Amino acid sequence: MFKEYVGQDKLLKKRIFIFIIIFTAVEIADCAEKKTCEKPWRTFKNVCFMFSDTNTQKYEEAQAFCYKQGGFLASIRNSGEHGFIVKTIQGMGSSYQRVRWFIGLYQYEPKDNKAYRWLDGSVSGFRNWMTSQPNSVYERCAMLDGSNGFKWRDEVCNNRALFICRKDLDDSGSMNCFKGKPPPASILQKRGISVTECLEHCRGLGFPLAGLIPHNCFCLGKENLSNMKAASRLSCDGNCGNQHCGNKDFITIYNLTYYKDTAESCEDLSQLGFSSPSTYVTKVGDEEKLMNCFSGDGS
Repeated sequence: MFKEYVGQDKLLKKRIFIFIIIFTAVEIADCAEKKTCEKPWRTFKNVCFMFSDTNTQKYEEAQAFCYKQGGFLASIRNSGEHGFIVKTIQGMGSSYQRVRWFIGLYQYEPKDNKAYRWLDGSVSGFRNWMTSQPNSVYERCAMLDGSNGFKWRDEVCNNRALFICRKDLDDSGSMNCFKGKPPPASILQKRGISVTECLEHCRGLGFPLAGLIPHNCFCLGKENLSNMKAASRLSCDGNCGNQHCGNKDFITIYNLTYYKDTAESCEDLSQLGFSSPSTYVTKVGDEEKLMNCFSGDGS
C-alpha cells in the first residue's frame, strides 16, 4: 500500500514538473512574440510614449517634432496611462521629477479657458488638473507639473518645456496621409471643422475611417482607399482646428479603431467645439447608445 502511494506521488510530481516546463515555455514564446516600441519610445500596452528629456521646445515646436516622429504630442486618456508616464519620469532620476512637460491638450477657444481638447482627435474626458487650473485664457497649453505631484496646469505656449510624444504600437497607426481625395461615402462641410468633430461625426454614421482637409470631413469605408496612394505624413500639413489634416493635394485619414473613447453626452461634445447636427455615439459606463445632437430641438 505504501509503495503504491509513493509511486502515485512520484507520478504526480513528474506531471506537475512537466506542466511547469510547458507553461514556462509557452510564457517565454509569448514574451518573444510580444511586440515592443523601438527605442527611445517606451511601451505601455498598445501605445508608445517618448520623453524628450533634454530637448526643450515651445508648444508648436514640440507638436511638430512629435509629428515628424510618427506621433502627436501625447494624449493621456486614462489613469493607467497617466500612472505609467509618472512612473517613467520618476525612474529617470530626481532632476526630472520637479520639471514641467508639455502634453497634447490645448485650449481651442481663445476666450474660454475651459475649452480644451486633444491634438490627436481623442474625445477622452480624462483630466488631472491642479486645483484652480486651468485659470487663464492667455495660457492655452497644458503640461504636467512635476513640482505639484504631476498634476496638470495651463501654460503660455511660447514658453519652453520638455514634452511627451505618443504614437500607436501598430505600424499602420491611427492616422495616415494619402495623395488625392477619395470618392466620399458621406461628406460634411463646415468651416474650421476639427479632427475631433469629424471623427465622431463619422463614428456616429457607422464609418470606420474619417478623412480631412480644411473645412471638409469625409466619412469612408476601406473600399474608398483602393485607388489612393499612401504618402509621407509630412505631406499632410494642413490645419483643422489646430489639429493635423490634409491640404489641396493630400488627405489625412484617421482610423477609428484606435479611438476607443466616446463622449457621455451631447453637452460633452459641445464642450469640445461640436455644433454639426448629426447622430453621435455616446457611452455611460458600459452602455453605448446613439444620440441626435445639435438638431435645434434642445438636444
